[in-house]
Amino acid sequence: ALLRKLKQTELAYQSYHQAMIKSKQNMIYAWGESDQSSSKHVSLITDFVRTSVLASAAAREAGTDFQLQMNYLIDAEKLAAPLFESMGGNHDIHEILKITFRDQIVDLYNNMGITEKKQGSMKRARDFFGKAFEINPKDGHALVQLASVDDANNVIDNAASAVSMAKELDPEYVSALFDGFSSRFESELVDVLQYRGHLLLYEALQKALIKLSKSPLSLKKMVDMGCGTGLLGELVANEMSWVEVSGVDLSQRMVDIARGRKSNTGEDVYASVSNEEAVVYLSTLDEQSIDCILASDVFIYIGDISKVLEESSNCLINNGLVGFTIEAYEGSEADSGLRLLKSGRFGHSRSYIENVARLTGFEVVLWEDCVLRQQANFPVKGA
Repeated sequence: ALLRKLKQTELAYQSYHQAMIKSKQNMIYAWGESDQSSSKHVSLITDFVRTSVLASAAAREAGTDFQLQMNYLIDAEKLAAPLFESMGGNHDIHEILKITFRDQIVDLYNNMGITEKKQGSMKRARDFFGKAFEINPKDGHALVQLASVDDANNVIDNAASAVSMAKELDPEYVSALFDGFSSRFESELVDVLQYRGHLLLYEALQKALIKLSKSPLSLKKMVDMGCGTGLLGELVANEMSWVEVSGVDLSQRMVDIARGRKSNTGEDVYASVSNEEAVVYLSTLDEQSIDCILASDVFIYIGDISKVLEESSNCLINNGLVGFTIEAYEGSEADSGLRLLKSGRFGHSRSYIENVARLTGFEVVLWEDCVLRQQANFPVKGA
C-alpha cells in the first residue's frame, strides 16, 4: 500500500501479487485441516478474495494486460462464489463473518465490472455490477457504477429500475469516497477540474442579501453543510469575519482537515466541525438558532433533499436562508425531477427544487444557471 501511494506501481503490483499467493497458500493448507464451510475457511477465503482484488487493481495501475487483471478476479470468483451461495443456512458461521464475506464478494464483482468497463465492454461490466447490486442492494458503489453504464444497452431490469428510482446513496459509501479523496481533494477539484461551486455560492449569497434588502451584518451564525476541507468556510471567514461558522461533514478525514483550516488572519475558520450526516446534525440544533445554511456540492450526494430542508426550516430564524448548488437534470414531466446521473451524482431539476422548497416552507428567491466544474473536458452544468 505504501509503494502504491508512492506511485511505485510495478513494485506495488509485485507486493500485492506475493500477498495474494501467500493468502491462497494459507487457504489451501487449511483445507486439509478443517471443514471447507467452517468459520476459519470462510475467513481465509475472504482474505484471498481481498488480496486478489488488490492484486488486480495494482496490475491495472502497473499497465499489465487486461486478461491478467481479470484472471486474479476470475480465480477468486471460482473459489468464493460456490461457498457464498451455500453459506446462507449455515448457523455455525458468525453473522458478522457472513456480512464481511458478502461485502468482499460485492467488492469482487464491482472490480470485475470496473475492469471490463475500462476495457470498453459495457455489457459485461453491467452484468458484474448487477451481480454486486443483487447481492447487496444498499451498496453505493454498485449503484453508482450501474448508473454510469445505465444507457449502454437500454436494458430494463431490477438494476435499471433501482437506478431510476434511487433517492439516496448509502452514507457509508459517500463517507468512504471522500475519506479516500481527502488528501488530494483541493488539488484535483480546484486545480484540475476547475471547481467553482464555493465561489458561485458565496456570490449568490451576496446577491440574495441585496435582493432581500438584508444587511450582511444580519448574519451571525452559519452552517457550512458538507464543509469538506473548508473551501467555502474559509471564504466566508475571510470576507465576513463577524459570522460564526460551524461545519459538518460525513467524512472524518475531511473533518480533520477542516478543523485545522485557518483564515487569512490566522484564526480558526470554524467554531466547530462535526462528523455527522447533515439531517442528524441539523436536528440537534436549537430552533431558530441559525441565520444561514450553505451547502456547496452537497445535495448531489444526498439526492432527496426534503428531510434536509425540513430540518433546516426548524433551526433557521424567521426568513433565514439556505443556499446550495445542484447539478442540472431535466427529465420528462412524468418523472420526479431527481435522478442518479451517469457521473454517480444526483441531478435535480428546477421544478423539483421549487416543489420541495414549497412543501417545506421555503421560497426560491434566487436561481442562477452556471457551470460548476469540468469533467472529462466537458462543462458540468448546474445552478
